[in-house]
Amino acid sequence: MWHRLRSWLSKTPISDPVDQHYAPFVQLLFATIGVVVPAFRIAWWIALAIGAARHSGQRLDHIIDLGTDALVTASAWIGFLLLRRGHLRQAVLQFLCVLLGSFTLGDMSPGITQVAPDPTPWVALALAGQVLGRRALWMTYLVLLACMALGALVTDFVAHAPTLLQIAVPRVLRAIIYLVIAVIVDQTMAPLRAALAVSRLREQELEKLNASLAQEIVMREKAQDHLIHAQKLEAVGRIATGVAHDFHNVLNVVLGYATHRERLADRGMPAVMEAMEDIELQARRALSISRKLLTFGRKDVVRSDTFDAAVAVHELQPMLRQIFAANTRLRLEAPRAGLHIRMDRGQFELVLLNLAANAADAMPQGGEFIIRLGEDVGEKMLTLAVQDTGGGMSEEVRQRAFEPFYTTKPWGYGTGLGLSAVHDILADAAGSVTIDSRLGEGTTFQLRLPLVAPDQRHIEPAAGPGRRGYSA
Repeated sequence: MWHRLRSWLSKTPISDPVDQHYAPFVQLLFATIGVVVPAFRIAWWIALAIGAARHSGQRLDHIIDLGTDALVTASAWIGFLLLRRGHLRQAVLQFLCVLLGSFTLGDMSPGITQVAPDPTPWVALALAGQVLGRRALWMTYLVLLACMALGALVTDFVAHAPTLLQIAVPRVLRAIIYLVIAVIVDQTMAPLRAALAVSRLREQELEKLNASLAQEIVMREKAQDHLIHAQKLEAVGRIATGVAHDFHNVLNVVLGYATHRERLADRGMPAVMEAMEDIELQARRALSISRKLLTFGRKDVVRSDTFDAAVAVHELQPMLRQIFAANTRLRLEAPRAGLHIRMDRGQFELVLLNLAANAADAMPQGGEFIIRLGEDVGEKMLTLAVQDTGGGMSEEVRQRAFEPFYTTKPWGYGTGLGLSAVHDILADAAGSVTIDSRLGEGTTFQLRLPLVAPDQRHIEPAAGPGRRGYSA
């Protein structure tokens, strides 16, 4: 029950965290005053009526007494409603004004009968010091002194009370007591105010740090985009030599047939048709590589999409072939289709090209580069093993392989960002990469990516009978 009540009292439209902390307590205080004050006053009047203690000479004092209680009760409920609307300081300020006004009227009317020692100054000092701050606390104390001085003057000169000394002495004692209370409240709140000031300072520093961190994140994302694009261009540059060789072969075929056109004409139309088909095949082969290079080298916005990884690897095979020397064998062990993943396809291709480039550097004398594509049915993961028969890695190199700018290549032959980009790309796609390597035994990169259901809008047609393709 208490937790529900506290939760309801805490639901106020107050943005300041300190005011939000005080809001439940102040609401309970207002509600308590709004109920207890009229209840005590009613009980007191019933007791007076039963005991026939009311005298005609005290009628004005009783009216003032009743009026001040009504004002305090109304002010408490008004403050409660204001606080429910999120106006804590306005609620406390108007209640303090009514409280101090009631105290002044009561102090000027010696005939008023108090149910108990008047707690009004204590409540006023505590509320002002805790909720409104140090300045409001001492302003409230000065107002209390002025109220008591005014009460003393009215009592002496209007009500014809005893001598001024008899009136002043108890008020001076009360002023000292109120001073002690004000000092206690002030000194109690001082460490809390200091802690609050430190907290606000740290909050401002944290906001600045968060803003700086957000800016750094944006700049890091931009830097990562530039890095991936630079890695693409580096891969395209490495492929360029092989592509130039392929285009050279295509041009030689075309020129050969053009040079021997008379001989082909003598052999008749079937020979010409066969030569044209061969030229078309070679031209399509070159066109496929050039289109792939143009598409891959573009600086596009990263866009995750669902595609078949098996189809993508098969289509990437001609570009992979260009990275390796003629004495290196490229072997692909993968199904033709059926392994769908979701990520940016250009980044997936960049991962394979980066790993192929590293493998080519590890096998300067030639060797074998193997790509194995499979499926972990239990965990619904794509498994992609990229293996070379190069010199392998030491344990130290293997541990640091994915660190940015770490490279074992000579200066000018590597940036140390290729494997770092591979690691970041796979991490962004909820995948992972591990290295299995020993010196002299080659290197195997184990890649894992989540498999997804095929998206019918983006499924690439698999190569089949009737389609001309190219296999390295």
